[in-house]
Amino acid sequence: MAGSSAYVLAASGREAHEAERLELLQQIFDPTAHRRLDLVQPGWRCLEVAAGRGSIARFLSDRVAPSGAVVATDIDIGALSGLDLPNGTVIRHDILNDPLDTLGGAGSFDLVHARFLLQHLFDHQDLAIARMVELLKPGGWLVIEDLNTDTLTAADPAHPMSERFNQGTAMTLAGLRASRVVDPSAGLALLPRFKRAGLGNLRHEAFALLEQGGGPLCRWYLQSTEGSRRPVDDPAWEAAVDFTIQALKDPDFWLQSAMLHCAWGQKHNGNGEAA
Repeated sequence: MAGSSAYVLAASGREAHEAERLELLQQIFDPTAHRRLDLVQPGWRCLEVAAGRGSIARFLSDRVAPSGAVVATDIDIGALSGLDLPNGTVIRHDILNDPLDTLGGAGSFDLVHARFLLQHLFDHQDLAIARMVELLKPGGWLVIEDLNTDTLTAADPAHPMSERFNQGTAMTLAGLRASRVVDPSAGLALLPRFKRAGLGNLRHEAFALLEQGGGPLCRWYLQSTEGSRRPVDDPAWEAAVDFTIQALKDPDFWLQSAMLHCAWGQKHNGNGEAA
């Protein structure tokens, strides 16, 4: 295998919870993604990697109509079973290991987009980017959105839960880095990775959100925390997770989200320059 990853939020056995989590993700982050994908033109051929429930693939389908096409992929396409893409195709595909010819081969797409994918590819992020770049036509665009969870913090230092919440978050991030299963800082290095991949016309933006406990953002974090939870023989860890969930439900608790980074890069044309 070229690379492998362990997806901690696999839907098997928790399909209803994962469907809710993905719906919240779309509700929170789709409006910004739509703006970031405003460069997409009618007639383009687009690839959505790790398509989730398919909302971005649907958006791209509308943008490229009537003559363009969209391919939506995921390692588990169960959540895409009801996706209606009149000018598109859904394909089960692992960007690290499966043949690119399955998607059309090198130079097939005007745009490749992925959201919250690289964080699950610890140690294999450059490989994933290189394979996505290979799929681009000369002059095509790679657009990737991912998180830097180091900014996740309690926003109100006066709240009685804030200090303990931050301590639990620090413990969780340290555990994730030690396990090398999820990269909490995946979004931070997007531009350097794009540069190493040979892309030009590089662009970047990032933002964080503030929200009270119980809101959509906090519910999404809560669902992500519960969905990735695994049995461990560590009472301190279990207590920290329980406390995090309690805080995220408290309407008087304020949360600053992880920083959501987006990077754009353009593949060079035949002259070695960005088109």
